[in-house]
This record gives sequence, C-alpha cells and structure tokens, in this order.
Amino acid sequence: MQTCTPPDSTVYYNSTYWNDLPPVIEHISEICTGDRSKWWVPGFKERYCERGPFEHGLFLACGNGWVEREFVDWDIVRRATAFDYSTELLGFAERERGSREIDYFQADANTIDFEPDSFDLIVNVGALHHVQYLDRLCRILCKALKPGGVLVGYDYVGPSRNQYSRRHWRLIRRTNDTLPSFLRKDTLTYPHLPTMVATDPTEAIHAELELAVLGRYFSTVEHHDLGGGLAYEVLSHNGKLASVPAPELTPTLEKLLELDRAVTASGTIPTLFSYYVLRAEKQALGAAELDRFRRQENRREAMSSRFLGAYSVGDFLQLFLNHQYHRLNSRPRPLRHLRRVAGGVRRRLSRALGRGRRR
Repeated sequence: MQTCTPPDSTVYYNSTYWNDLPPVIEHISEICTGDRSKWWVPGFKERYCERGPFEHGLFLACGNGWVEREFVDWDIVRRATAFDYSTELLGFAERERGSREIDYFQADANTIDFEPDSFDLIVNVGALHHVQYLDRLCRILCKALKPGGVLVGYDYVGPSRNQYSRRHWRLIRRTNDTLPSFLRKDTLTYPHLPTMVATDPTEAIHAELELAVLGRYFSTVEHHDLGGGLAYEVLSHNGKLASVPAPELTPTLEKLLELDRAVTASGTIPTLFSYYVLRAEKQALGAAELDRFRRQENRREAMSSRFLGAYSVGDFLQLFLNHQYHRLNSRPRPLRHLRRVAGGVRRRLSRALGRGRRR
C-alpha cells in the first residue's frame, strides 16, 4: 500500500495558533467543561476517572510527546503507548519521558494494527486529521479499544486541506477587515493547496470526513463543536498579538469569539475543531458495509495517487497547473510544451470521466 506521509518534522511546532491565546483557551474550556478556568484535560479526568486512572492508553501520532506526558502527570492513565512517523520527534519524546511509563515506537498510522482489546483509553489530539486511510484506522481503533473504554479526541475537523468555500473565505476576510488595527491580520492568505501538498501532504487530508467515519465504529458519549471558522485564520500566525497588552486585547478578542460561536451555531460556516468522547461499537466490526467502505477508500486513494494527490477535479487542475507553471519556467520552448501539456490534461480527464461513467 502506497501511503501519504510528511516529508519531515520541520513543519510542526514552529508557529503560534489561536489556542495559544489565554482568552481562546478560556473560550474553549467553557465549551468543553462549562468552566472557563477548566481546560478539557482536567475536565476529562473529573468525568471519566472517578474510579481511578485508566490502565493503558494509546496516543495517536504523538509528535514530541507532550500529550501523553500530560495525561500521565495528571494521573489520567498509568501506562501509555505512543507512536509517530517521525523518528526525530520520537527521539525528543523519549528524551523528555523521564521515569514515566511510556512506550514509544515508529509507525505509519495508515498501516498500523493492534490486537483486539489492547487499550482502555485512546487519545487523539490533532492526529486523525493527518490520516489518509481514515476508515481503516478507525476500524482498527474500534477493535483495539476494550469494552467500556473511551476514545477522547480534540482535533481539526474542518474543510479538508483548509480549502474553505468561497462564502466562508469572504466572511473571514470581511470579519478581519472590521477588526481594530491591533488585532487585524495584515496579510490574510487563502491556504495554497500546492504549497500544502508539497510541505505536508497529510495536513487535514480528510479532516471533514473524520466525524462521519468515526460514527461508523463508535457511539458518542459527548461532543462539543469548538468553532474557529472565523477566529482561527485571523488569530493563528498573527505576530501582532504578542505585543498587545491583555486589557486592550481581551475585550475585542472575546467579541470575535462570540461572533465565531454564533455563526458556527447557526450553520453559516462549519466548525473547524471538535472535542469528543466516544465508545466502541464492537458490533460494527461485523457490519455488511465494511467491504464497501474498504473498496471506496482504496479506490479513492488509487485515483488520488494518479492525479497528483488530488481528490477532486478542481484540486487536480490547481495542482497540475501549478506544477506545469514551474516546469514551464525552466523550458526553452514554452509554447510547444504548453500544447503537449494541454493534450495530456485532456487525455487524463477523458480516462477518469470514462471510468466514472462505467461504474
């Protein structure tokens, strides 16, 4: 199986995001726990560790290891197993492990497997939105979770690869334009698909499918949409905010967050982030639809591999034209090359559309 993996780990942990800001942390805390002073992690402990910590937790795509260290330190789980694709990040996690009972190993989330009933806790913090074979992994997690165990998630579930609709992006821009200068983002740039695919092809690859695919194998104990459809793009990577005094920043920021919450609740824009707690539905592992889900996923990924990693005609054209633009700049006879390229596009699309009609 050919899988999509990040080229290296340099794209992670190198910027600031909306949930690094104290008012945003309080806003998210209130949605998750009903208490602005209580983050979702201690809130989760209060609700699900009344009889003591979980025995053995699995931490998906753990990165530098901060999540499992926090869960062990909070006495939420006694023993942790964690994996990541990056050996560099795993090395950092192992160095920071200390005396905690945490086992690390390197693996690709798209090909990993576990024995049945291996864990009573599974933790997804920003991991599943990087997974290409999402149905396959969710099925394996259902198998690996013990009866009575829980899967807790805090993740990006918005438009895949951050490709917002035109209406959504217009609303982000208009909102940014109305903000005072100390909060307004000077450069608001629509996420450039070719750059995203080149720097990290796994980023939000099937994020908008995450909740629906999880719903095939898990039942919901609790689920809270955290929004971010306006605030995330305005506040993330916004270098201005560090220099604004809190008394000046907080009131305006809270108004932005309330607007974000209102337009998300109304359905005007999709939520970008969700917090959820789920339980495995073991009977789903014997459902008649499993073969259909598997075939759909394999067909989708096979098509994507032939079309530059795209999952729609529009995305393919964007990736293809960007690729050809850079090739064209290096060609001595660009017009002849353009004719050849146009013929290639017609042939590819004709073959793809022909296959679709036959199905």
